[in-house]
Amino acid sequence: MIRKCSMTDNKLVWILGFAGFISAADNWIVSPILPAIAVGFGVSVSQVSIILTAYMMPYGIMQPVYGFISDRWGKARILQWIVCGLALGTLGCAIATSLWMLCLWRIITGFFAAGVIAVSLAVIGDTVSLLERQKYVGRFMGIVFLGQGLSVGLGGIFANFISWRVAFIFFAVLTLCMLTFLKKLPKDASQPLNCNFFLEIKRVALTPKGMIIFPLALVTGFLLLGLYSYLGAFLHEIAGLDYVQVGMVVMFYGFACLLAGSQVGKFGQKYGHKKTIIIGEFLALCTALTLVIFPYWQAGWLATISLGFGYIFIQSTLATIAFDVATENKGLPSALIGLGLFGGGGLGTALGSLLLSQGSYQTLWLFLGAGIVILIFITAKLRFSMN
Repeated sequence: MIRKCSMTDNKLVWILGFAGFISAADNWIVSPILPAIAVGFGVSVSQVSIILTAYMMPYGIMQPVYGFISDRWGKARILQWIVCGLALGTLGCAIATSLWMLCLWRIITGFFAAGVIAVSLAVIGDTVSLLERQKYVGRFMGIVFLGQGLSVGLGGIFANFISWRVAFIFFAVLTLCMLTFLKKLPKDASQPLNCNFFLEIKRVALTPKGMIIFPLALVTGFLLLGLYSYLGAFLHEIAGLDYVQVGMVVMFYGFACLLAGSQVGKFGQKYGHKKTIIIGEFLALCTALTLVIFPYWQAGWLATISLGFGYIFIQSTLATIAFDVATENKGLPSALIGLGLFGGGGLGTALGSLLLSQGSYQTLWLFLGAGIVILIFITAKLRFSMN
């Protein structure tokens, strides 16, 4: 059901986009500063990469919880609460005295950050008309992942010229400022908790579309976020870039996401959801192959752009389809997409750490590239209405 809202769709999406921007930035600020954190704690990059998994796992697991309670307790209220927790966790990361303390604070940060994007998507699903949804979902996700890209650039600057700890302080302050904007969101009515959480997950996940899009989100997160997680370290260790240069290159991921987000709605209407997803997978495959064949920063730059387009084409399309999985509740289906993406991303990052400890970056790219090829064939064989 579409709820009437006095706020324009554009203004709504920009406010929600800013919240998602900060959430994504806080998530991925770690990627370019992994080498600096490793040096600071006297460990290897493969060892310190555990903080990526420490964030992603609660980030993925908690999304269905926030999706479920936001449908009952009010999305605007839940957003304000979790943003406060996000600020606290991020500040804790800045004062961590050991790798394990940093892991603990990243778990706390991921716990609270989990709901920002999923609940924001549910707000869009509640307020934007059916025909306009993919347009605004794409725009929202573009803004979100612009934050992801820009955070990499800022992280590189902080790590190179000041300290990686300052990066966390900066985003903690920015997160607190976000609360002012969230207060402008329209208040939605609370609903009674009249169904069991796990039964509701089962009902949503076992719908015809749910059995397709949620596993697809899991595999997408495993492969594409597995690629993205080690781009910064690859550009530093193999291509020889310093932290600032790494940030400048990977920043184009965010620009690519923003551009892709502005176009994916039109693209989906013209070619259909299924073709849009497959094209996104091909773009991700181009990223893996480029990194294998050309281990240079110029190729890394092109691969970063290709990955940004590919991720948005897949993610925003899956998020749009999720709105129709359970028409009475938008929060839980949106959150299950997030669970798949970031839970898969956590698993992909963990396996990537193992592959790097036993092999090389080329081994990692080849493994993920082979997985993407299989994913393309599976997606092409799917038989259900994606429109």
